[in-house]
Order: sequence, then C-alpha cells, then structure tokens
Amino acid sequence: MKVYLDNNRITPVDPQVLDTMEPLLKEPYGDLHALHWAGASSRKAYNTALEKCYAALHAGEKDTIFFTSGSPESNTTLLMQLYTRQILTGRKNSLIISEREPLSILQAAAWLEEQGVKVHRLPVTEEGIVDPESLTDYLTPRTGLVSICLVDPESGAINPLEEIVRICQSYEVPVHTDATWAVGKVPIDLEALEVDYLSFSGETIHAPTGIGALYARKDAELFPLIYGTRCAPERYRGGPLNLAGIAGLGKAMELASDALDFEMEDTRELRDALEEGITALPGTRSLIEWSRRVPNTLLAIFEGIESEALLYELNRDGIAAFSTTVHPYGEWERPSLIERLGIDPALKHSSVGFALSRYTTQEEIDYTLKQLGKALEYLRSFSPVAPKENA
Repeated sequence: MKVYLDNNRITPVDPQVLDTMEPLLKEPYGDLHALHWAGASSRKAYNTALEKCYAALHAGEKDTIFFTSGSPESNTTLLMQLYTRQILTGRKNSLIISEREPLSILQAAAWLEEQGVKVHRLPVTEEGIVDPESLTDYLTPRTGLVSICLVDPESGAINPLEEIVRICQSYEVPVHTDATWAVGKVPIDLEALEVDYLSFSGETIHAPTGIGALYARKDAELFPLIYGTRCAPERYRGGPLNLAGIAGLGKAMELASDALDFEMEDTRELRDALEEGITALPGTRSLIEWSRRVPNTLLAIFEGIESEALLYELNRDGIAAFSTTVHPYGEWERPSLIERLGIDPALKHSSVGFALSRYTTQEEIDYTLKQLGKALEYLRSFSPVAPKENA
C-alpha cells in the first residue's frame, strides 16, 4: 500500500479539477480580449475561475484577485512592491514578519534587510503561534507591512489573525497573510478577517502546481511586478495566462469550499485516530493542542529516534510523511519549532509530521499505525536512548 501523508506541501490533483482543465489543454484558446470566438471562450473560463475564487474567500466585488504561479510569486510581488514604492521613496522603513513564515517571505525579507530595511521577526509562543501583543514592540507609523501566515505549514498551528489585524489597524499598518495552508482547511471570510493582502497556492488544495493568486482589499495599494498588459485584473501580472491552471484553481477552490465541513469533521476524525494511535506508542507525544491546529495536521515527537531514519523506514513501507528538520534540498531556514515550544533541544531531530487530505482513508491510517509501530520497534532496538515505556 502507498499512503501519502505530506499534503501540506503538494496534494494529488482532484479528478474534477483535471476534467475542468482538460478542454483548455486540448483545444485552442485565444487572448482574453480578442474579438473572436476563441477570445470569448477564454474570457468565460477565466471569469468563471475568478468568480469561484471570490466566492470561496468571501471577497468583496471591489477587491482584487489576480493569478500568479503560486504563493511564492504572490509573496515576492508584495514585498518587492513594499520596497520599490514605499521603502525607496522614504515613506516607510520597516517590515514585521513572524520567524515561522514560508521560505519565500523569509528569503525576500533577508534580501530587504541587505538593502537596509529594518526587518523585525516575531517569535512564536510555546503554543506555536504569534502573540499579537508582541507586535506593539515594533509597530511604528513607518512600518510598511506586517506579514503573518494564517497557518504554520509544519505544525498546522492557527495564528490569531483577527486580533493581529485589529492591532495593526490601530496603527494604520497593512497586513498580509499567506493562507496557503489554511484554504480548504478552515473557513476564510475576508469580509470578517479584514487583511489587506492574502496569498494562496493551488498545490495544497488538489489543484496543479504552478498556479496561485494574490488578493488585495479594495483600498490596498497594488502595483505590478511583471508588466505586459493594461487590462484588469491581470494587469498586475503581465505575460500569457496559464488558463488551464487558472480554471483548475477555480474549480479546486470551489471543491475546497464545498468540502470544508468534511475536512473539519471527517478528516479531523481520521487525524485524531492517527494521533491517538501514535501517542499510545512508547516515548511519543503530539505537539500543539489539537484545537489550535488545522484539522488535517499532526506533528509528533518520537524520543530516541532520528526523524530521517524514521522517514526512511516509513518510505520503505510506502508511507510518505515529513519532518521539520529534514528536507531533500538542505536545512530548513526557519528556527527550530521544537525549541520554540519549550521542548528539550535534544529532540529537535526527532519530530515527524503527517498531513492528511480529504482522500485519506481509515484503511490508510490503520496501515500507517501498524507500520509505524514496526518501524519504531526496529529503530529503537539498537537505540541507546530509546524509551521503554510511554512518555
């Protein structure tokens, strides 16, 4: 059996999404603004996808959503706008982010810092979230932007964005959130949340990779990073459109919205069953209170085990999981979550995470628990620090 439990990075494409994309991959389509049948067909597909994104996010009709290649491009667009339009002009001089932001934010912020921008990185609490009150230590009239992800991509912890927005509004500072790991997992109502900008990607909601979007509230400043067209809203991102990907993203947003109750109930039940089985094993514990996490994510500590070794053993049994410290392309650039949670730093390399999707089955959970028990027994058989009873 093959079990895929790394759905916070990439999800399998939904068959209905593929069906939506297929005609646009097989048949010719024209420029959206062309005055012929091919242009009309393209406009219809584009507008349908756009409407579905607006509906899924409860965005206002005067707000802007434009499509990008994914949240990294959306995030970079916004931070480069901050630099060119506000920092270089002297209007603003600083940026506030959390230390647990996605890599696109962390890397862009590091570049901004090299250019002389003040970057304040907020630590997370022992609950794995940003303390909103910590913002007041750094907010000034010259703060250009606060960027805090809605959901931590590794732990699944949900940040208190409504309170963060309320504090920033009192300072008249705009707020951005990368909601890539929140869309389709928890309700997002932009009429209530009131962030100024929001990024999301298709690869975590059963759409293809390479497609995402950036949302901007009606009064928020927005300038293009890529020029190439005069037409709204795609004027913010010039060049030919990935129309098949856009149509797929729109359908995926619709399906994610429709399946939200399923994710919050059925997927949570499977996640909880996995968590119950894991924490019954010797020397294991889950991280982050379940009520503070999105319903599909579980991060656990396995004492006396190197996460890389456990991932390898699970992979031999066809089970795909993830680690907060092991990455195929090198070290993570985020600070260790384990240390921030107040856990013994010696356990930094003993965490493994599991991220379910709406396609995860009870049979897969049962199989994972069975093989996980075997893997732990094997690895601990020659570990000098392996626990002998439940921690």
